[in-house]
Amino acid sequence: RNNMNLAYALERNAQIKPDFVAVVFKNNRFTYRSINEETNRYANMLHEKGIKQGDRVCIWLPNGMEFIYAFFATLKIGALAVPMNHQFKKTEARYILKNSGSRFLFTDEVKLSTVTELYDELSDLEIVGTVGEKSSSHQSIVPISQLLEDTSDRWIARDLSPDHGACILYTSGTTGNPKGVELSHYNLNTNAEFYADCIQLTDKHYGCIVTPLSHLLVLMAGLTLIFLKGAKFYLFERFSTKKVAETIHTEKINFFIGVPAMYYMFLTLPEIEQYDMSSLDICITSGAHMPIEVRSKFEERFQTKTLQAYGQTESSPVISVDYLSKERKFDSVGYPLPHIEVRVVDEFGQTLPPGEEGEIIARGHCVMKGYWNNPRETRKTVKEGWLYTGDIGKLDEDGYVYFLDRKKEMIISGGFNIYPKELENVLYQHPGVLEASVIGVPDERLGEIPKAYIALKEGYSVTEDEIKTFALERLANYKKIREVEFIKEIPKTATGKLMKRKLVEMEKEKQS
Repeated sequence: RNNMNLAYALERNAQIKPDFVAVVFKNNRFTYRSINEETNRYANMLHEKGIKQGDRVCIWLPNGMEFIYAFFATLKIGALAVPMNHQFKKTEARYILKNSGSRFLFTDEVKLSTVTELYDELSDLEIVGTVGEKSSSHQSIVPISQLLEDTSDRWIARDLSPDHGACILYTSGTTGNPKGVELSHYNLNTNAEFYADCIQLTDKHYGCIVTPLSHLLVLMAGLTLIFLKGAKFYLFERFSTKKVAETIHTEKINFFIGVPAMYYMFLTLPEIEQYDMSSLDICITSGAHMPIEVRSKFEERFQTKTLQAYGQTESSPVISVDYLSKERKFDSVGYPLPHIEVRVVDEFGQTLPPGEEGEIIARGHCVMKGYWNNPRETRKTVKEGWLYTGDIGKLDEDGYVYFLDRKKEMIISGGFNIYPKELENVLYQHPGVLEASVIGVPDERLGEIPKAYIALKEGYSVTEDEIKTFALERLANYKKIREVEFIKEIPKTATGKLMKRKLVEMEKEKQS
């Protein structure tokens, strides 16, 4: 029986090295034993509340210990974790809770009023556990501390088939609604193992997590990876350039995972002792291609190695990475992980020779189980075992992967994926907007930022600020529209489709 559970790693370390500090959060140190015991109390609580194998448990929490307990407890009982970005607003949360059919929701006081408003609309949702002592007038919304009263700290992770779903992560859809990517225990466990081997991560590493745990990059390449190797990490609630740099210095952290924008910000720090981060040994950069200049400057100043990783949620998430054992090519996004085959194909699915540009496709342990409740989209994305990434790239003679552009118009801003379609849908709700088109424009700090081109209806006068505020009220902060340009009309194709390409060209002309 080759059974599997991602939570085995936590249990193993709780037995082998119980007193080893696994997580440091807000100046408190948590050992593998204490984390495992608290996770078991959460698992028993879920079990007592009738949550069964295969049920969905949504985790709408900021970075903190509760997120870790909730995540591993869900896996231990064989339910599926549905992590949700804490920045999401009501509309985004409603869709994900409904679509996933989550029966239990972990959240905090910040979201209490939103959840109370939503509760009656969600037929599957039975119980909500909240972090903090503030309670809701609603009898099914209860502080976690109350739910945990008298629960046992003993529980052994269920043996699951490797193909059993571990979590569902929602990626904002290019075609409007987000899609839930279902990843199995095998997907995540294998991806983390191979990835750890390529970057030579061991239990001597002390990592730090600065982006939301609800994002697969750190959920796998941070939390899961580090627990798998029995290492430790420092958890931040959010990224602050100075605070993170100081902590890396004082704690002697040697493993960092970040997005290109963070490296850019580290380089703006004054060169004084408290910001000396030369303890860093491995720095992972992902979420967008890091400018070669920024990489070289960062390595030179902090005497460290940067490793570029590439992938997407649908690939659990890593497809390729810079191996420590191989030559690093700064203009590439690394070499495919073991057990992953990468090809570049033309629009007919024919394999192209090295050096030719086409769509990157991948096959192997990393390919998702599928989109939750969405066989049609799954069939479009996974064909004969191959995951069609929607990214344009090429391979070189040695098999290194080069990422060139996104087929699907996504904007990556500070490591966050932003889908123009979603922003456009919101802009169209404004009474004065006739046409709206959102594109990414280059930004020194964030890589790129969303800019909206808007044609107004006749007789309306609307300011740039009004548009920005209108959109921000309906979207997570990181999706905020940073620039608005009003134009008479948006260029269109013969069939009347708005031509983004034209807008991109207009932008380029302006910049040059």
